[in-house]
Amino acid sequence: MDNKYEWLNKRYLRSVDQLRLWDENPRLNPDEKHLTIVDFVEDLIADEADKSSFFDLLQSISEGFVPADPIVVWRQENNGKYYVAEGNRRVIALKLLRNPDKAPKSIRRYVRKLANSVHREDIEKISVNIAPTFEDAEWYINQRNNASSLQRPWSRIQQQKWITDLYNKYSGDINKIYSVTKMTKGELENFIRVLHLLDLIKTDEVKSVLSKQEYREAISHKFPVTILERFFSNKSVKERWGIEFENTDLKLKNKKEFLIAYSALIKNIISTSDSKIDINTRTITTNLDEILEKLPKVNLGEKDECIIRGKIKEENTVSIDNSNEKETNKNIVKNDPHRNKLIPSIYQLDSSDYRLNGLFEELKAIGKKYLNVKAASLRVFLDLAVLHYIQSKNIEEDIRKYYGNKFCEIVLTKRLSYIQERELSSRHTKRIVAKLLDDSSTYSLAILNGYIHEENTCYLHNDFVNSFWDFLFPLFKELLDIKEDKK
Repeated sequence: MDNKYEWLNKRYLRSVDQLRLWDENPRLNPDEKHLTIVDFVEDLIADEADKSSFFDLLQSISEGFVPADPIVVWRQENNGKYYVAEGNRRVIALKLLRNPDKAPKSIRRYVRKLANSVHREDIEKISVNIAPTFEDAEWYINQRNNASSLQRPWSRIQQQKWITDLYNKYSGDINKIYSVTKMTKGELENFIRVLHLLDLIKTDEVKSVLSKQEYREAISHKFPVTILERFFSNKSVKERWGIEFENTDLKLKNKKEFLIAYSALIKNIISTSDSKIDINTRTITTNLDEILEKLPKVNLGEKDECIIRGKIKEENTVSIDNSNEKETNKNIVKNDPHRNKLIPSIYQLDSSDYRLNGLFEELKAIGKKYLNVKAASLRVFLDLAVLHYIQSKNIEEDIRKYYGNKFCEIVLTKRLSYIQERELSSRHTKRIVAKLLDDSSTYSLAILNGYIHEENTCYLHNDFVNSFWDFLFPLFKELLDIKEDKK
């Protein structure tokens, strides 16, 4: 095995009670909050088949058999806690058998009965593999749940949630996602296009057509996404509805009428009891022409073109139009390069530095009308953030000695290079710094410096400045204490 995965050969005993559960596990419903063990368990047993499987696991452990498949954890740097990347079901089962009173009321009696036959000291600790970072654990997670794996794979929608997480995390870098998943470029692009299609359900145009119950079903992790895949993979559908796929982008010839037809499609897919049109994977193959005749037509003679691209949205509402409306937490779309403000209002900075706090709030307030201010301030904010990080780590003297110069005379490039090599914990943020220090990179420090010291305006565009903030955001999150307001 590659030395990169040598950690898989080593196991360590860790307290079951101290292990933290991974609330972004693709097996969980992404629409639910998972704050307590009850939340996790109720989600895991929501489906009868999953409930039966979980009960089998509980019984097996109570009889003395704990599956030997690796439990993979990683240590979160900001709090020192170990989180379970792979093996959450087993850890939950062990936690319940050690503390049956924490089980949901619906299964508490059953768990107590099984727990009576368990010596709790025997399951106080469990062997785990400790991945150096979560990024290192990703490879194993994918191998464990890949469709080609010998293990029981994730469902199609669980795979898509995993791809969504990776796509957002790596800013749409297909090559990086491929290196983690080993899927082909074509497979990945298909996944992402389908996720874009699912996102359209959250637009006002589609949401307004659905009842509250229909909308809940449509955005649920149980939505039959394979029907949507089958429908839009058909050449006739793409031609008659004016939709083209280009890499991960969707191109619509008549957005308004496409969304009307799409709304009807979604409504008929989920409203099986009173649906006027029977739409499933079988009828799409056998009765597609009849289905298209009954659904609203898309007038391709009228032009209302639209391209849907960028990161997959995870919020409750999504917009595919450029808009100057005031931002609210409800309609903010993360990483939208067309947004008005540099920093979305959902983010809060907790810092003792007056200038950092002040600049952060000002960049949340000023819009694209003040583009020059936004661009130059981004460079200033980076400088202040790095300085604050260095001071919080108390490494100013170390840096001064390393470069043999007064700290105030050590330029930002050298400060960044030092913390990249010796302080930053995440590989992702280290790669961001590497790109910053590469003058040939799209997002280089040289471009940021140009906003202050040069007259060139070729990079002075609102979308680009916003995307530069999005590129730097994971680094800022490690350097500073930035939180997202979930309200």
